[in-house]
Amino acid sequence: MTIETLLPVFLISKPEITYLPETETSKPVLLEPYHVDLLPEYSYVSEEFLISGIAHGEPYCTRLLLRRPVDISKFSGFVVEEPSHLWGGTSIWRHINRWLMRNGHAWLEVDSQAPSAIGKIKNVDPERYKQICFIPGPTSDEFAENIPFVTDVSKEALSRNYDNFKAKWWPATLQSPDILGAASYALRFITHSSHLRLPDGSHPFEGYIPCQSGGTALPDCAPAKIIELLGESEFPSVRLPCGVSGQMKETTHRRPDSDFFRLYEIAGMAHRESRYPSELDLKRYSMVDLKGAEWSTFSNSFIYHAVLESMLKWISEDKAPAASAFIQTVGNTDEIVRDTHGNAIGGVRTLHTDVPLARFVAATPKGRPNWYWGSEWPFSDDELHALYGSPAEYRLQAGAALAKQIESGFLLAADSDVLRRETVEKVNF
Repeated sequence: MTIETLLPVFLISKPEITYLPETETSKPVLLEPYHVDLLPEYSYVSEEFLISGIAHGEPYCTRLLLRRPVDISKFSGFVVEEPSHLWGGTSIWRHINRWLMRNGHAWLEVDSQAPSAIGKIKNVDPERYKQICFIPGPTSDEFAENIPFVTDVSKEALSRNYDNFKAKWWPATLQSPDILGAASYALRFITHSSHLRLPDGSHPFEGYIPCQSGGTALPDCAPAKIIELLGESEFPSVRLPCGVSGQMKETTHRRPDSDFFRLYEIAGMAHRESRYPSELDLKRYSMVDLKGAEWSTFSNSFIYHAVLESMLKWISEDKAPAASAFIQTVGNTDEIVRDTHGNAIGGVRTLHTDVPLARFVAATPKGRPNWYWGSEWPFSDDELHALYGSPAEYRLQAGAALAKQIESGFLLAADSDVLRRETVEKVNF
């Protein structure tokens, strides 16, 4: 029996939306100013609003941040809505901003999580955001100080510590009951909102893309489509050396495909991309000794571009995406089967894993916040000679791998050209 049959249809009351202008003395607080400098280049504008209403029986008010084409006639009609992370990040914007702007789409940040809306926005500029309010609860910094982070512990004990943390802190945010991040927020919304309707009776969203989380297998949420995206970094066996747990419980998130569901596990992909770092990322990198390894060059963002393109075609053209792809594991455990180089077998295949230049480590055991960037151990010239014989043969195989990735729906042609210029054509040994 589905959730929808158990719950009555509930019409969402229309909230009040107020435009919040930018002035010389009052400017928006940006949780993550990554690539906002590109907005003028793509003829995009950023606009800020306040949204208020009633939730959990109490009033709330929070911020919306919209990025759209300056010329509204250039708007495609497709909006990517991202709930900002508990810690204040907007990882989806980081991954998709160029794809989004070159296609005329819009992006909407919804600061629906009280800890970051209060701690990272209102507290930074109390005057501009004096109307923001939630049921009182902890700020994101208070959560950060209490989240479990321990090394030299078993996977089971680490998972128990994390479950205990969630049991204590989750009830502390009644109006935004997700203390774990934007992806788990999406998972919770999917599993608890199939009965919701807009005033015209339609469903609130046409599609969901929960990313980098895991947990219990999701149900269908018809007519909305779901594409769940999980990097190798989300597997507990990968996170264990970092002293970090997560949502995934072995492989309980896996389920069969349907007319409304796909699940893609990405071999080699970290929680967050390090191929295109921000200035803050570079500052953090400089303080870490990787002992001979390098930060990962895995192109997370290109996977996101392709998956969003697939979702757009699925909901607008009813063109079903590729079948689900699972990383090979030992039975139903989260222990990953690896090739002779140490790279994961199975899952979504990419240039990085099918024609490798390195061993990829999807979670770097160097403490917070460095664990969520991947790292890699580059092959020596001798190893590359043994694998490919010559740079020309490597490029031949790389070209075939890129074509296969495009055909399978996990790479766009424009991004393939970038990989050729930035990676393939620079290989020499």
